Amino acid sequence: MRYVALDFETGNASRLSACALGVSIFEDSVLVAEQTTLIKPPAQVGKFHWGNVRVNHIKESMVADAPAFDVVWRQGIGELAEGSVLVCHNAMFDTAVLCACLSHYHLPVPECRYVCTVKVAQRVWPRLQNHKLDTVSQALGIPLNHHEAGSDARAAGLILQAALRETASADADELAQKIGMRLGRISCMGTVPCSVAKELRGGKTVRSTQTHV
Repeated sequence: MRYVALDFETGNASRLSACALGVSIFEDSVLVAEQTTLIKPPAQVGKFHWGNVRVNHIKESMVADAPAFDVVWRQGIGELAEGSVLVCHNAMFDTAVLCACLSHYHLPVPECRYVCTVKVAQRVWPRLQNHKLDTVSQALGIPLNHHEAGSDARAAGLILQAALRETASADADELAQKIGMRLGRISCMGTVPCSVAKELRGGKTVRSTQTHV
């Protein structure tokens, strides 16, 4: 199974303000390729916000000559995403940025599923203090330069791999079955969120789609 771990950094609150993309490709359990690229957002998203710059250290001047998202996506990432399982820590955010950028540039939406490693970590390691990327990475001994897109993407992919080993799962489908998760889905018909089942009294279950920042 191919896993494409993604992480976006943004310049402000707009989902179109993607200014960096990190990608790590796993073929089954093996990390086979990595890529980190700065991105120049469309002019209409406005100025970078100081709060975003403080977190990811990416200034507008740093992306002035960077390629736009559509150029980056057409360099093979889109083809790799097709039919793969995307892996993101806080997937609600990253998939929203991805879909906004694809729509803006009129790019075809890949048919793929996705998994949120926040939700995975909450189920597999419930006793951690919290399930933020830096906390989970430290607990698992995963090196992390937090909010650097390439490092964050790699860490998300490695968290999934650790969860597969911890639960003796062959792939994301078996993992999802064991921990009560439904993989999310992205397609031209829209998105289905990644969710986990919560048990209620009377044996009934509901799906939770809330995620942590």
